[in-house]
Amino acid sequence: HPERAHIIDSTWAFEIKRYPYGLIKKIKAHFCVRGDQEIHGVDFFETYAPVVQWTTIRLMLILEVLLSLKSKQGDITAAFIHADVEEGENNYVEMPRGFIKQGKILKLRKMLYGLRQSPRAFWLYLTEKMTLSGMEQSTLDPCFFIGVKVICIYNVDNLIFWAMDEADIDTLAIQLIAAGVLLEHKSDAAGFLGVRMETDQATG
Repeated sequence: HPERAHIIDSTWAFEIKRYPYGLIKKIKAHFCVRGDQEIHGVDFFETYAPVVQWTTIRLMLILEVLLSLKSKQGDITAAFIHADVEEGENNYVEMPRGFIKQGKILKLRKMLYGLRQSPRAFWLYLTEKMTLSGMEQSTLDPCFFIGVKVICIYNVDNLIFWAMDEADIDTLAIQLIAAGVLLEHKSDAAGFLGVRMETDQATG
C-alpha cells in the first residue's frame, strides 16, 4: 500500500434476525469497516442513497389486498459486497480480528458494511440489474420498480415483489439471480420490515 495511505479500522457486527413471532430466523456475522474514520475526498466522494418511502409501502400493501396480488420477499445475501469500489476510491482496511497477519492490510475491491458510500454503490448496482431485467425505476420513488407483470420495492438488503401470478415473480427472481444478485427467496410479504401482516380472505 502507499506509504501514506489512510488505513481504516475494521470490526465485527453480530446480528440475530427473528421472525415476526419471535423465533430466531438466522444468526449473522458481518465484517465491517469503521466508516466514522473515513475522510471525505480521500476514502469516499459521494454517499447519497435513497430509502423507500412509507407511502409507497402502504400503497402496495393496500393494492395487495384490493387486487388480491401475490407477494414474495427476498433477502439479498451480503448485499453491499455485490458492488465494486468506485474508480478513484482507494480503501485500505485493517485485517479482521481473528485473521490478523503481521504487516498485512486489505485493499478493498468490493464494498463492505460500514463504509459511508456502500448504500449508494449497492443501490446503483441493483438499479442496473433491475433495468437489465426489464424493470423501470419510478420517477417518484427511486426504490420502486415497475415491470410489465411485476412490481418491486427495494429497502436496504430486502426486495418485496407483487404480481397477479406468482410465476411471474419467480421468473424475475431467476433473472436477478442469473445477473449475479444473491437473492434468497421467501414465501410471502409477511414480516417485511418487521411488520406482521394478516389477510382475512372472507372479508378481504
